[in-house]
Amino acid sequence: MTSQLGSLAPLFDPATVAIIGASDNMLKFGGRPIRFMREGNYPGKVFPVNPRGGMIQGLQAYKNIRDVPEVVDMCVVTVPAPLVVEAVKDCVAAGVRSVVIFSSGFSEVGEQGEQWQGELAEIARTSNTRLVGPNCMGVLNAASHAVGTFASSFERGWPKTGSISIISQSGAVGGHIMVLARERGIGIRNWITTGNEVDVDVADCIAYCAEDPETKVIAAYMEGTKKPEQLKAAFAAARANGKAIVMMKVGASEVGAHAANSHTASLAGADAIYDAMFRQYGICRVYSMDEMLDVAAAAATGQFPGRNRLGIVTISGGIGVLTSDIAALHDLEVPELPAKAQQALKELMPLAAVRNPVDTTAQMLNDMPLFEECLRTMLTQGDCDATLVFLSTIGFSERMMGLIRGVLERVRADFPDDLMILSMVSLPADREYLESLKYLVIEDPNRAIRAISALVGFGGSFVRGESGALPELPRQAIAPPRRTLSELDAADILSKAGLPMAPGRLAHSADDAARAAMEVGYPVVMKIVSPDIQHKSDIGGVKLNLRSSDEVRSSYQAIMAAVGQHARDAAIDGILVAPMIAGGVETILGVHRDPVFGPVVLFGLGGIFVEVLKDVTFRIAPFGLDEAHRMIDEVRGRAMLDGVRGQPAADVDALADALSRLSVYAAANSEVIESIDINPFLVKAKGEGAIAVDALILTQTE
Repeated sequence: MTSQLGSLAPLFDPATVAIIGASDNMLKFGGRPIRFMREGNYPGKVFPVNPRGGMIQGLQAYKNIRDVPEVVDMCVVTVPAPLVVEAVKDCVAAGVRSVVIFSSGFSEVGEQGEQWQGELAEIARTSNTRLVGPNCMGVLNAASHAVGTFASSFERGWPKTGSISIISQSGAVGGHIMVLARERGIGIRNWITTGNEVDVDVADCIAYCAEDPETKVIAAYMEGTKKPEQLKAAFAAARANGKAIVMMKVGASEVGAHAANSHTASLAGADAIYDAMFRQYGICRVYSMDEMLDVAAAAATGQFPGRNRLGIVTISGGIGVLTSDIAALHDLEVPELPAKAQQALKELMPLAAVRNPVDTTAQMLNDMPLFEECLRTMLTQGDCDATLVFLSTIGFSERMMGLIRGVLERVRADFPDDLMILSMVSLPADREYLESLKYLVIEDPNRAIRAISALVGFGGSFVRGESGALPELPRQAIAPPRRTLSELDAADILSKAGLPMAPGRLAHSADDAARAAMEVGYPVVMKIVSPDIQHKSDIGGVKLNLRSSDEVRSSYQAIMAAVGQHARDAAIDGILVAPMIAGGVETILGVHRDPVFGPVVLFGLGGIFVEVLKDVTFRIAPFGLDEAHRMIDEVRGRAMLDGVRGQPAADVDALADALSRLSVYAAANSEVIESIDINPFLVKAKGEGAIAVDALILTQTE
């Protein structure tokens, strides 16, 4: 991926700004950016552009952008839609580096708008000028107060300067998030809304922020992407640079979820694929603006635990129970404290519950030295990665805050790198001060725990990095031909790709089937082989657990009779005779060609888990063994692979190897494969491998 730091720097950090459609009326779209930059003491140069010329808001105005005497980094276009294309052409001719188009009336309204938007796209494609919008709310650099937006929120004050960059496809959503951040005192680096995304989109902006040294956290709102490869590359760059991404993805449509003749396709909804991609790249997906800001503000501290052990100190037993329950929902462990720590706490507070959560009761607040010693004991002996302290509403007590402030100052001085979260209600000034000491202050303990779990997730993602080395395809691997493939064809193709497939022989008569059964060994299974019959058991085309030549011969006749009755016009290749494989955990592996991201691999446990519970997970191909193991660990029925009711643990390593190999094969043949189903894929006992019993490959038409 080419660097976005250079190409988008004039947009995010401009030294010169022009406004086409500039106005003396500070309430108009063409007047607001000038007003806000003057009020915010923007250090760069501002050039109003208006056909009337003269002076606008005390600045020399120019009749055309071509008349501006300096190269413009960012030009804001506020004229009506019919005038926009010409204005942008003038910008290109003038060497403007980036253009922000407020104007609406493009692809969102109809045919004429679509035509204009197409012209803008062509301008962007054939020039060095980057375009944002149209139909967007614009961009802001919170540090320099370079304003390329008509948002009126600055009338109530500027957002605090910080390290969180906010990116949103939606102007209204982006504006709302910025106001919420300002009201909560959360610091912002960059803010941008991308609108119709004729050129610059969310992926481009994430890529820029991933390289921007002043951005530590990226908070993004996205409805979809037109640049899937750039988006994945941007996610990978952010992770490599240790930058947390907090994502709100909306639009859980079913585009691409074609319930064709494939389990994988019917289960792979568009939203499920985005969700899988976020997990694959360590992105924290959130579902509300409050949650987004909680997690983003927490991540901005740069504290990412390597484990998930949570210590809880509370003045309320009820909150201790509540937080323990919520922690379990977010995969956080609330471990019993070491005996030494419990003993120390019991000596301090004989009436307290000290296992973890540590319920000090409200009595602790009457003894500040006791409170301080309790915190120090938790931090030195508790063996936890984060400490949540619930203090309820004492922040509204000036006397209590005066006492507690000193305790928290001393504790932070001695434990500068420990992750500590205060769940309490406080006055804005007190909250700001505590946050300056690197405490997280989140009123609701549930929200606090969600933020902690996100930090743990980021920490794990940063450590693990990429998915591991990709396995090489065998030399004999071939692309599936573009035709209807039988089960036998699929098995042969997947076997050559390195997948373990059950052996079998094709029989063309009852006697031939009996000889085949003798060769592969009893008991056997018999299945009709036809490119026109995909659900064989539905028409009586499968016979199981056959133990003699007589059973094989009669089953051959029965299968052929059933096919003649239910699929008279089907082309018949013969009947497959294969060993009846018993034992192992039944799973399903699959591939689905997503219309946005290409080949996506599915994994789930077989039987009821996939048919009824839809207990499956996905990954975008290709990926290595490490990612395959994480994929396996995500299904709710994962314990089945560890052995239940006396069954041995399954060979999870063999399963992970098959998933990774399937992903590499699917990625290598993405132009041909529509879907693959390997069902069932039996995972044997540990050390014994795994084997596919049935397979289906559907290819794309030309």
